[in-house]
Amino acid sequence: MSDLSSPPFTFGTRLWMVFMAEAAAMSALAVSALLTYITYSAVTIQQNASRRWSTDTHIHYYFLNLMICDLLQAIGGLLSIKWIAEACVYSSAVCTVQGLLKHVGEVGVALSTTVITLHTLQVLAFRQNSSPKFARVILAIIWVTIALLVGIPNAVQRSIYDPAGAWCWIREPIHELISLQYMWMWTAALLNIVVYVFLALVVGRVIIIEGHKIRLPRGDGRRQQTSTFSENLDSEHRRDEGAIALQMLFYPAVYTLTVLPISAARFSAFTDHSVPFSLTAIAETLFALSGLLDVALYSLTRPKLMPQREAREQPPSVMLRSPSTRTYRTQGRPPYTHDLTLDANAGGADSLADDGWQNPAGSPDLSWKCAYPP
Repeated sequence: MSDLSSPPFTFGTRLWMVFMAEAAAMSALAVSALLTYITYSAVTIQQNASRRWSTDTHIHYYFLNLMICDLLQAIGGLLSIKWIAEACVYSSAVCTVQGLLKHVGEVGVALSTTVITLHTLQVLAFRQNSSPKFARVILAIIWVTIALLVGIPNAVQRSIYDPAGAWCWIREPIHELISLQYMWMWTAALLNIVVYVFLALVVGRVIIIEGHKIRLPRGDGRRQQTSTFSENLDSEHRRDEGAIALQMLFYPAVYTLTVLPISAARFSAFTDHSVPFSLTAIAETLFALSGLLDVALYSLTRPKLMPQREAREQPPSVMLRSPSTRTYRTQGRPPYTHDLTLDANAGGADSLADDGWQNPAGSPDLSWKCAYPP
């Protein structure tokens, strides 16, 4: 750890830093609350309950990993409160921890987003699935990659985190910054854009996917694509997986929108262009809100990621019919038939007559049957 410190911050710089810290605080609180809820549903709620968190698909694993990395990134941003209070950044244990948390969190978010994007492409475009156990292997690869990116440089140089402007980050040279951090962020953002364009071409039937082959449509391309699409949707599990993957496209979209401004600002700084701190602060604030935005998206994808408790069945509706009439399906289920004899002396005959109910023969026999689902 080197003995470095930044020049004293002006009031304007500290004010922008407050906005960045507030954005990180909102993300940290939102993600913490969501992870607490997921933990409660997984541990406390009994097995097979409709609201219990499960890992039936890859997306559950990838989403949980994304939330954990969002939390680490947000906590790293929160540590800037110390620099706001002291009006400068200097080398210390807090500086090292902040750099470490931001490094792990930002690389983890980039890799998690990349995996979600590739899985979405696999499910929606190529109509392929793999065992959910495969997701655990992917997560292991992600964390081994993070451990290598963080562990090796710090072991060789003792510590690579020092004051960098208004916070602590990987110190120069630039090639270390790019290889240890920005390469993964830019790769994830670029991959998201490419996948979105590719999926748009597939949905628009501009290109046709048949198994592992991609071709341009012929005269019967639309019909063949539709036929293949219908055949592949025979599996109920695959339909569910595709619906979840379609909704999960929002997460890579949010990541791309939040990472592009900060990437542009930092890339300009790398090329010796003067970037006003206010622009960097705005981009960093937007990037710090990524955790909050992911949690907000969870409210949209929640019906798939965490199924709602099944609605209580409505009281069974009663259908009166003559014994000679056909028994109809009620609420899509076979009816359960009971004999129902109405006592005319108890007012049943009058009430039925008042309502216009008559049996087919017009006789006063009121021995009708009641059909309702079990």
